[in-house]
Amino acid sequence: MIRLDIKEIATRAGFENPYALSIAAGLPYETCRKLWQQSLVRIDLRTLEKLCDALEVRPGLLFEYHKEKSSGPKAKRRRLRKNTR
Repeated sequence: MIRLDIKEIATRAGFENPYALSIAAGLPYETCRKLWQQSLVRIDLRTLEKLCDALEVRPGLLFEYHKEKSSGPKAKRRRLRKNTR
């Protein structure tokens, strides 16, 4: 799972709320609110660039990656294939 933790990074950068971030980044409030609450499912590269400029960070710092454990039919097939080789 890939996730953006904008609230933590923005708070460390001195932004108290999504409204302050939206003003600084030149982004719509609703976009910043969804980022703040981690409810945004997609992000445009222009939006990402504006966030990086406002927060003064590189894009990689905004993202976290956590590998999810696979379960279900596809995971079982992969395990079976590994065991038969």
